This record gives sequence, C-alpha cells and structure tokens, in this order.
Amino acid sequence: MKRVTTTLKLKFLDLNAVKAEMFAQTVCATTALANELLRISPKERKALTTAKVVTPLKSALSNQVIRVLKGKAGQRVKHFKVFWPEVNNQNWKLHKVGSTYSVSFPTIQGDKRVPLEVGSSYYAERLERLLAERDCERGTLKLMQIRGVWYAVLSITWEVPEVKSTERLGVDRGQNRLAVAATRWGRSVFFGGGEVAHRRRRFQKRRAQLQQAGKYRALKRLERKEARWMRAVNHTVSRRIVRFANAVNADVWMEDLSGIRQSRQSQKARSDAGKSRHTWSYYDLEWKVAYKLEMAGRTLHKRPAAYTSKTDHRTGLICSAGPEAIGKRSGHLFTGQDGYCCDADWNAAMNIAQWDGFSCPLSLKEALPVIGRVGSGDGVVGNPLNSMNPSQLQAVGS
Repeated sequence: MKRVTTTLKLKFLDLNAVKAEMFAQTVCATTALANELLRISPKERKALTTAKVVTPLKSALSNQVIRVLKGKAGQRVKHFKVFWPEVNNQNWKLHKVGSTYSVSFPTIQGDKRVPLEVGSSYYAERLERLLAERDCERGTLKLMQIRGVWYAVLSITWEVPEVKSTERLGVDRGQNRLAVAATRWGRSVFFGGGEVAHRRRRFQKRRAQLQQAGKYRALKRLERKEARWMRAVNHTVSRRIVRFANAVNADVWMEDLSGIRQSRQSQKARSDAGKSRHTWSYYDLEWKVAYKLEMAGRTLHKRPAAYTSKTDHRTGLICSAGPEAIGKRSGHLFTGQDGYCCDADWNAAMNIAQWDGFSCPLSLKEALPVIGRVGSGDGVVGNPLNSMNPSQLQAVGS
C-alpha cells in the first residue's frame, strides 16, 4: 500500500461579512506574530513556546506559527507579507449535517464551525472517506484568501493499493510537442505545443508593453495569469497521460531533465518565449504526472536523457554528425540508416519505453550499434541498451 498526501481547496459556503472580517483579523494576527518572531535570533526562537509570546491568537494557531518558524521557513524569509493561519490535525474537525459539510477550527474569536461548498464528486468522495476514517488521515488545515475568496485548504493522507504494471510507457517532453507518450509496442498519444508557444509569445509581447509603460502591478497580474494558465495545461496533459497509463496497465518512464536550462541555447532562441527553455515548465508537468500516478497506485521512473532523440528505436544505432551521417533527426522527422522514417518525438518516446538509458561517453561521434559496444572499454556500462526488448536483441545480433 502506498501512502499518498494531497490537498483539497474548498470554498466556504455563503460566507457572510462578519465571518470574512473575523478571518481577516486572524490573518493579520498570525502575520504580525510571524514577523515579530523573525526579529528574534534562530537560537532563541527554538526555545520559544506559546507561553512566552504575547498574541491575541489561540494557542493552537500561535503554536503552529512558532513550529513553522523554527524550521527552514524561519531561515529563508526576512519578512512575511501574509502568513496564512494553519492548525494541525488535532485542532480541526470535519462535520456533515444532511448533505452539507462543514469544518470547525480555531480563529481569533475562538473555535468556529463554517460550512463548505463541495461542488464535485471528487471532493465529496474524499470527504466521506475522511469522515469514515477509512484508510484516510487528516493533516493540517490552512485558511487562505485567493483573489478575494476565502478557502479552507485541507491536507489529507490515505492509503492507495499498489498496482502491478505489466507495461512501460515512455514519455518524451519537448517544446514542439509538450509530450509524446508511447508503449514499447508503438501505441501512442501526442500533445502538441504549437498553441502553447503562440500564447507564450502573446504574453511576452504584452509584458514588454506593460514594462515600457511602467505598469508594474498589471505586469504582476499578467505573470500570475500566465502561470495559472500553464498549470491548467499541464494538469490536462498529465491527467491524460495517467489515463493512458491506466488503459495500458503501465508505469511511466521519463527523461531526467535536471540541468536542462543550463544547456547551450542560441541568444535568438532564448529571447523567444515560444522556444526558450527558461519558459518551458517541464518540471511542473513531471510533478503533476508523478502525484497523479501515485494516486492511481503506479510509479514514475526517471532515466538518463542522453541520446534518446538521436537513436533508432529498432536497432539502437546512434545518429552520427557530419555530411556522412548515418541516420538523422530533422525537425519532427527521424530517418534511420536504412531510410526508415518516423516521427522524431515518437521515436524518442519509444526509446524511453524500451531502454533504460545510455551510459556512453559524451564524446561519442560515430553511429555504433549498442550490442557491438558492450564489451569495449568506452561503451555501454551494465546491461545492453535494449535489454527490455529481447526480440529486438535477436534481430540486431543475427
């Protein structure tokens, strides 16, 4: 069984002005306490208790502020603009009367019970599991205001049965296409990136206009809007990748793209928001796929990225450079040494699904069959590259 932790962001139902003002006062008090504690040295802060601080907050709230500032947050931050009130799992409760769910938690005016707006079966199912305490545990509750709307953000942990996967699904990420997912046998799904690049450029043009006009508050709003839009796109793509993985009973394999933004890129490409790797939200997509897979009882695996786009998925031959190149990749097209053509991103996804990655030296210039390099001094380390596909091993070796 896997233990999965997630958060539920729920609006308060028909919140009146009196309770909204009470919430605002609670936020002001927690923010004031947090900033007061930041003025104390970290060594003294570690010895603090609720009895040693002066605040109108209840001990459940002030204790959580102290606990947070004793950790890494207290070392990184110099001043809090807003410190959202938070309570641990012992100090809030979930209730249900009829079909209405509500939460009770401490505020600056004592414990209050406030109804929640539960708009979908997704939230209702998890709240029911939490009420029944059926393989589900409460975490923290945080009170937040987002764009003028008050929310209760609940952290919950539950046990998910592990699924035994019989297939491997390779996912190649990029900019021309956000992702291409393929099984070892070629079944695939594509997620185009043309519309994303187009909108990135529109946002870039609008940012330049706002900067030139000196409208910095509008610029901040535009940046937040762009971030929300890209997160929504990644949610959709990740959800469909996980749905595909469930359909073919597969775990997911992805390239390890750590440090990709430090790789070389022309100044012209970097200045174009549609092509720059600095605007490519590859990690956000990876993270969303990972936690959605966990919720489905499956696993995300990461593999070395070297040569996955330059290798023929049928034979393991690496494309060489220069005028006498054996096989090549040009845009969306990959061409093998025998003239075989296929989609380049699909070819990379197939490589990720079939193989566990290269351990070849980066100075390798020639196209060399992997099987022929296993015994040499500067070849593949460990298992042959296409060890996951015995039928292809026989075809290459014959």
